[in-house]
Amino acid sequence: MGKRETNIRAHKAVIWQLIAAFLFVNPTLFFGQNEDSVRIANVEFITDQLENIAQTTDLNLDYSDLIDDYLFYYQNPINLNSSDIEQLVELHLLNDIQLNNLRSYISRFGQLYSVFEIKNIPGFDAQTIQNIRPFIKVTDVRVRQKIRPNQIFKYGKHQLILRYSQVVEPSVGFTLPVDSASERPGSTYLGSAQALYLRYAFRYKQKLRFGFTLDKDAGEFFTQNQLGDSVKQILKGKSNYIIDFFSAHVYAADIGILKKIVIGDYHLEFGQGLTMWSGLAFGKSAEAVKVKRFGRGIRPNTSANENRFFRGAAATLGWKGFAITGFYSYNAIDANLTSNNLIDEESISSILETGKHRTINELLAKNAIHITAFGGRASYNYKFLKVGVTTFQTRLSAQMQVDDQLYKQFYFSGNKLSNFGFDLSLSFNKFNFFGEVSGSNPGGLAGLGGINAYLSDRFVFTILYHDYSKDYHNLFTNPFAVSSSIANEQGLYIGFRALLHKNLSLNGYADHFRFPWLRYRTDSPNSIGKDYLLQLNIIISRNVDMYFRYRYRLKQENYSDEYDYTPSTIDIQRNEFRYFISYKIFESLIFKNRIDYVLFSDEKGENERGYLMYQDILYRPVHFPLEVTFRYALFDTRGYDSRIYTYENDVLYAFSVPSYFDKGQRIYLMLRYRAMKQLDIWVRIARTVYSNKLSIGSGADEIDGNTKTEIKVQIMLKL
Repeated sequence: MGKRETNIRAHKAVIWQLIAAFLFVNPTLFFGQNEDSVRIANVEFITDQLENIAQTTDLNLDYSDLIDDYLFYYQNPINLNSSDIEQLVELHLLNDIQLNNLRSYISRFGQLYSVFEIKNIPGFDAQTIQNIRPFIKVTDVRVRQKIRPNQIFKYGKHQLILRYSQVVEPSVGFTLPVDSASERPGSTYLGSAQALYLRYAFRYKQKLRFGFTLDKDAGEFFTQNQLGDSVKQILKGKSNYIIDFFSAHVYAADIGILKKIVIGDYHLEFGQGLTMWSGLAFGKSAEAVKVKRFGRGIRPNTSANENRFFRGAAATLGWKGFAITGFYSYNAIDANLTSNNLIDEESISSILETGKHRTINELLAKNAIHITAFGGRASYNYKFLKVGVTTFQTRLSAQMQVDDQLYKQFYFSGNKLSNFGFDLSLSFNKFNFFGEVSGSNPGGLAGLGGINAYLSDRFVFTILYHDYSKDYHNLFTNPFAVSSSIANEQGLYIGFRALLHKNLSLNGYADHFRFPWLRYRTDSPNSIGKDYLLQLNIIISRNVDMYFRYRYRLKQENYSDEYDYTPSTIDIQRNEFRYFISYKIFESLIFKNRIDYVLFSDEKGENERGYLMYQDILYRPVHFPLEVTFRYALFDTRGYDSRIYTYENDVLYAFSVPSYFDKGQRIYLMLRYRAMKQLDIWVRIARTVYSNKLSIGSGADEIDGNTKTEIKVQIMLKL
């Protein structure tokens, strides 16, 4: 009997092995084909933009709002024969002139029958076609049918994401006991080392969206039960929550004359971003002719950035090119408060955007003030002409009071601010003119204006001039700019794109700017800066492309030694060289290599050199449920000034753009397993090993040792 059971078990094992082998050979029978929406994050011009944003801020940002539409249109390509092609401009995939050329071609020759026809349209070179190819299709235009309520939930898509991440090596903030937090209010982390993230989203095309996001950063506590009575008493009620951050929204579009409406958390993007732009935006990059903003109006907030959105309601009504938008927001944000003995109340010394609430000090700044904002916009859009007028008022629950440092003399103070602006976009033949003028009360004026010119099939250039007065104030602005303050800045930018051959193009820009008044670390007026970039793009074949890049940056900062009574201003220069190549070994296997070399120097003879090189391997099989992403990187820089930013592949809606500096190596491995059509699982492990130091980081984030290991696990359920 025992022998029989053994034989049965052996036969069962053989059967299961045959089934497993059959599924391994032909997994589509169970898993089916599933387009990888994460692949879009590997498009080079998008990753380049994310690296540029990371260089301008020390914040660890969530870029979901920026790439959300890219992900959507990757899975739902835009039909070039439909009226939706304007979305390609808003996504920075086409410019106004290319869009007009596409429309003229269709008007003259009729609808397109193949994607490959766009090669015949002026302005559509190989690089442009490569960029837009993942987001477009060509089919017959269908008559739009009225939306019925039963269709919404029948054809709409639900998405639920759960994420866990953690740095394995404990930092100083976690080694101190929570009971000692009152003695070390800025050094003891009150919560666990695990970071948790939950996102639910429902989407029916671009018509209806709703969802919510919950986020707990590493070091933040999950429930107040983890805290002692002494800590609770210090926090005075700021510990009364279950999870640190919560965001939700309901959004609808195209309901008769009601073009857009949102309730909950949202963003506003108008004009060139000078008067109103609440979220993130792409800036200057190797795509040198794409500096014009394309405001998308009302957009739901989908990111976990905790202080970069409106909370309330907004709506847009539209009819025959006319549109009117109104909005109201009341939101609590983080700020540092100081006591003012003269008026016996607290005032705002600074507004915080880190979103971290790990220590007592950070929690005391959490939701310290409320910002009320309300206003509206009127716009008109007719073919070649777009104009808009925006006005709104911002009120703070406390007075903004900056310190008496000289460079802050013109900073905003008070608790009430009004902003107003006018923006314009005009297309004429081969030229597009755009600009915006804005003012603040109290405060001054700001303006920018530019021209996009398509001179021939082989040459496109853009010119942009901006002038932001030193007393221009706006809490919700994000236009083209060099510094993050959006004030005290003037500059002239010239960018071009030249098609040297059908598979060879040269991009570049020259940006000259000056700061009329003093600024942080520059105690001299009229300091200047320069930024030059040249990039040669080569498409060798359908499977191989590469580029060479050179970038030069100059800025002026204070310098003083022991014999100087006042600081002098010196030139600081940074030269960057890069070589990048991407090549497909076969359809499912992609290799990427990159080499960066940086030279940082100043007039006093201080020099830093650094390099980075990495090998990426991306395995993306269409008919197999497991995907593999691997990187091995070596870096060696003399210090922080010669740091190099590099985008890393990450799980969906998570972003990693670290700066590499000092000396060491970094390796990461990410696996994505499509367990079934509705279920995806990611596991990502990244490890950095330094060879020239015994500790990593500083303060409460300091890790004792030369290694840092990050683990991330994510589950996504789609219905």
